[in-house]
Amino acid sequence: MLFRSVVKEESLDPDVCACCPTAIVKTAKGLLVAYRDHTAGDIRDIAAIRFENGKWTASANVFPDKWKINACPTNAAAVAAKADRAAISWYTAAAGNAKVEMVFSTDDGATFTKPVTVSTAVAYGYTSIALDDDGGALVSWLEKGGTDARIMVRKVDANGTPGAAVQVAQGNRKSLGYPKILRTGGETWITWAGSGGNDKVHTARLK
Repeated sequence: MLFRSVVKEESLDPDVCACCPTAIVKTAKGLLVAYRDHTAGDIRDIAAIRFENGKWTASANVFPDKWKINACPTNAAAVAAKADRAAISWYTAAAGNAKVEMVFSTDDGATFTKPVTVSTAVAYGYTSIALDDDGGALVSWLEKGGTDARIMVRKVDANGTPGAAVQVAQGNRKSLGYPKILRTGGETWITWAGSGGNDKVHTARLK
């Protein structure tokens, strides 16, 4: 289907991090949007808004990291949903601790669990997330690895217990791009950019 026109445009939040990407998914009740908010004092935490019963809810923090930074970090959240279950992962460097966190929701994004830290070293962020068939999530991110960066993937089961972190690739942080993870047909795939002068797009199937 081709979209030929914009039917309606709405402002959902008047003050956000404009350089950070916005993520959106469909839940059992409607739409769930995750993005990096901006509030007084240059606090830039992740917020969520839902579209249910024909209207948008008020913006609500996913978790109060209270990351204060006088710049847009161009590094936001990823969201995935399946029926009424959703998961959001994001990067934060609050209190100087650069990490990637994730939360679950079992009510279409109305409430969230306590965050689980998935990164294992100094994180660069650029996270992506997918829900598996058991109610858990698979999270990818970039983190520091020696003198380079590495793409990491970790499964977090439905009760919030993280599994082993697995390295998918290693290379220059900027060259690796913004890896994306996808769950489809009972399989999980991840794709990323080439590194070190290799401009190819790479894919891998995760087991």
